Amino acid sequence: MKTLNLKNLLGMAGLALCLGMAPAHAEVQEVRLARQYGIAYLPLMVMQEQKLIEKHAQKLGLSGVKASWNQFTGGTIMNDALLAGALDFAVAGPPPFLTMWARTQNTPASVMGLASLNAMPMYLVSRNPQVKSVKDFTDKDRIVVSGVKVSTQAVVLQMAAAKAFGPDKYDVLDRLTIAMPLSDSMAIMLSGRGQVTADFTVPPFSYRELKQPGFHSVIDTYEVVGGPSSTNVLYTTTRFQKDNPKLTQAVLGALDEAQKYITNNRKEAAEIYLRITKDTDPVEDIVKMLSDPKVEYSLTPQGLMAFADFMHRIGTIKTKPASWKALFLPQVHELPGN
Repeated sequence: MKTLNLKNLLGMAGLALCLGMAPAHAEVQEVRLARQYGIAYLPLMVMQEQKLIEKHAQKLGLSGVKASWNQFTGGTIMNDALLAGALDFAVAGPPPFLTMWARTQNTPASVMGLASLNAMPMYLVSRNPQVKSVKDFTDKDRIVVSGVKVSTQAVVLQMAAAKAFGPDKYDVLDRLTIAMPLSDSMAIMLSGRGQVTADFTVPPFSYRELKQPGFHSVIDTYEVVGGPSSTNVLYTTTRFQKDNPKLTQAVLGALDEAQKYITNNRKEAAEIYLRITKDTDPVEDIVKMLSDPKVEYSLTPQGLMAFADFMHRIGTIKTKPASWKALFLPQVHELPGN
């Protein structure tokens, strides 16, 4: 085992106190993580390419650890894999994460957040010149979200509808929403054909669409939530945390290093994104997205309670967290979350 410095020893001791002293046993040699599409997931791509989990595991005395990366197009299969023990860390927007947290409380596979992956606005992009606000959508429009009623985009649209039409009419626009993979919805929007006139999407897709003549943003998540909000949360089960405290700490350390790398090395981070995704955007375009002052890669959870308050009020989640800290591991409680 490598010699640990005082900082590492104190960190490990604190982790043990936070998670509880588990029986002595070997931690797993392979950690399995999920990833989805878009620059929101860039920290995970940096972690993969630079083998940061393996690096941080080694620092904590775990040798031979392997990180396996699994690509998902949606949250349902990913969450089923997490609960079944076929996946160790999942990643999703605040509403799907909150749903999983509330659903699994007081079960052996209860879910807890590790940290925020990023914060960046999602834009509801319309190609219908008549739509200036959410009040202007009609039955002739169709709005693409990644998941009807349950995705971050769908919940933000409900929050916007509640503000526009009244609290009891939060779901008035649900009938206009359809679920579709992000790349497919962008292709349909750019074609100008069919009933799809609006796409509630994430970078880089939102940037591409907003470049098109006649395309405009109707709302964005920051505007509706009332400030910056985490686009994605990395989470796991309490069972995995307790059985693998050092490896959990290694994943957190790797995520923190990856986020700082992106902030300080945008061009290199953009090149990693293009290598892994095989995207055809010029590297300069990706750098421009990463340089947007509204885009932040940080561990700090943001906007979670705004989502929790709304989802509890409309009955989507039955259990309301007392604060954002109830949703996350103690290691991030000192951050200025909300």
